[in-house]
Amino acid sequence: MDHLRVVWQTGESLLQMVPFRGDAEGTRHSVLLAVQEMVTNVLRHAHCGDEELPITVTFTVDESGCEIAIEDQGAAFDPCSAPLPTVDDAQMPAEPGGFGILIARMVMDRFEHRRVDRRNVLVMSKSAKTSVEADLVGR
Repeated sequence: MDHLRVVWQTGESLLQMVPFRGDAEGTRHSVLLAVQEMVTNVLRHAHCGDEELPITVTFTVDESGCEIAIEDQGAAFDPCSAPLPTVDDAQMPAEPGGFGILIARMVMDRFEHRRVDRRNVLVMSKSAKTSVEADLVGR
């Protein structure tokens, strides 16, 4: 998936401008992972693998943090209201999926969806003042 490589490389370059607190490199990587997961969901689910449908990924970065907007023309889907998977020590969830949304919601400070003119618009942001110290089990 060439789109994913381009998004990662662009984001990696732009996020260098954000002076994240603590483990800055780890936080940048976590933000990029959240973006990749959401773009992958658009390609697989909203666009059903059709890479010709447009996806717009907008990075806004400055010293205070970053905001990433992902827009697509796929079927209406609100990841903010999607049920999150839970991890039981004894077994994995019966229904696959949802972990990308879980990761993105845990990593980012803001995670919002809206439907505008038949387009999904997901806006995520991360403040430079926060780091990523997520405990993925038990949350």
